[in-house]
Amino acid sequence: MPSDMGEMWRQHRELKRQRHEANLKSADPAGWTIHTSYHWSRELLGKRLDYWPSTNKFQYEGRVMTGDVKDFINKRTPGE
Repeated sequence: MPSDMGEMWRQHRELKRQRHEANLKSADPAGWTIHTSYHWSRELLGKRLDYWPSTNKFQYEGRVMTGDVKDFINKRTPGE
């Protein structure tokens, strides 16, 4: 049984790595300051927006969120 658990975790790590890689490939760097391939930032309404494209996490006004950062930006800057 322990070998089954080990295999399950190896598969989990591989799927996670593949998801992070796919997220990085699909992220659009336009308008972002790229600090590393894993950490980007930009100014949004006079405040800093940090973004980690491999995990789709972002932080704004001290609040960490996950999801579609483009949608988040568009909801705060309609018409731009």
